[in-house]
Amino acid sequence: MTAVDRAIIEAVLLGAVGGLISVQIVLRRLPFFTLAMTHATFPGVVLAAIAGVNLYLGGGLFGILIVLGILALSRRREQDTTTAIGVMLSAGFALGVVLLSAQSGFSKDLSAYTVGQIFTVGDGDLVAVAVVGVLVVALLGGAGRQLAFRAFDPGGYAAAGYRPTVIDIALLLTVEAVIVVAVPAVGAILAVTILVAPAATARLWTQRIPAITAVAVLTGAASGLIGVLVSNSYDVAAGGAITVVTGVLFTLSLAATTGRAWITRRRSRPEPAARTQPGEGRTAGGDRGPHPATN
Repeated sequence: MTAVDRAIIEAVLLGAVGGLISVQIVLRRLPFFTLAMTHATFPGVVLAAIAGVNLYLGGGLFGILIVLGILALSRRREQDTTTAIGVMLSAGFALGVVLLSAQSGFSKDLSAYTVGQIFTVGDGDLVAVAVVGVLVVALLGGAGRQLAFRAFDPGGYAAAGYRPTVIDIALLLTVEAVIVVAVPAVGAILAVTILVAPAATARLWTQRIPAITAVAVLTGAASGLIGVLVSNSYDVAAGGAITVVTGVLFTLSLAATTGRAWITRRRSRPEPAARTQPGEGRTAGGDRGPHPATN
């Protein structure tokens, strides 16, 4: 299997998995949290690379600490959730940059972690994405109804006797797992795109969750495939190409659905009533219109 073949498989798998989990991210309004996670996981990846251990292990363990930290801060009454996420976002990414810059003679280029190098992925990376994909399917299959309930009616979910903390941790750790396997391919900065844009694009076309999920998976997989092909053909960064393709699909969908809605509104407008011409009478009761001749 060539490097291009592996890159294509990685991009399609990652796009499909990202599309699946992106539905929950969009429904729960977690794009900013996901952005924070992609950046805050960066120090774990750098530490793993410096120590010579598996990148997934380092990124995953550090990501778990970040998830727990954000949950702890967000549950303090005096602490706004957005503020907590913002602090983790900037501090986490800055720590990764400091660690990398302080390591003299470190051979890894920073861009390899920030924008990814999908053409260097190996068979182990493909297996990692497949395993995480199974975890995502298991979560959605086993707790899909609870996740939807929690997303649309948080108060009712708690009142029904469910434990929000349990389902929240399960979802956030699954999102973190997808982020960790996405970093080697598309980088810490661009990973958020494949975790948000597919569902955002799908939601422009439909509001039904099964349909959103199907369109999101297809959008993610197609973006990955097209991005890798464009990168290979024109010798441009693969992570950037995938991100641009995803953005183009979203923009085209936005334009198409906006145009369709405009046309529908135009067609549904009632026709203006015809004006009465001078000399024409009204025929309703009491009108002065012409009457049949009487004998």
